[in-house]
Amino acid sequence: MPMLAHFEELSSKDRRGFARRALMLGVGTGTERVTILDLSLTGALLETSLPMLVGSTFEVELPHAGRVEAVVVWTGGEYYGCQFELPITPAALSAALLQGESADPATTMQAGPDPVAELRELSAEVERMAFRMESALRRLTGK
Repeated sequence: MPMLAHFEELSSKDRRGFARRALMLGVGTGTERVTILDLSLTGALLETSLPMLVGSTFEVELPHAGRVEAVVVWTGGEYYGCQFELPITPAALSAALLQGESADPATTMQAGPDPVAELRELSAEVERMAFRMESALRRLTGK
């Protein structure tokens, strides 16, 4: 389910002297509106008219996680695939998703379950399981 967000300029600059940005959930005072089309443990799919280049970084303010570094890994028009520097916890993902726009229950009941939302939920669950499996394997192998 899409979530509204906005970019805010941070007072600090990165090591190359560029202004830093933070993506904040919800509608706020930031000038650049963003729609988060998909959010997972490892990244996000954004839609915005703000041009961003592959490799550009920004921070995402998430509940229960604070500011998380993200990098743009692909672009397509106004769509941007972003990867978090480190995966977020399932609790942080759930808290962020709870802040998203809530669906109208009457519409959901009439239309039946949303298959796209169901697939996204399953995808997030698979990502969580894969992350847990990788962590367990690293602990077993000592890497």
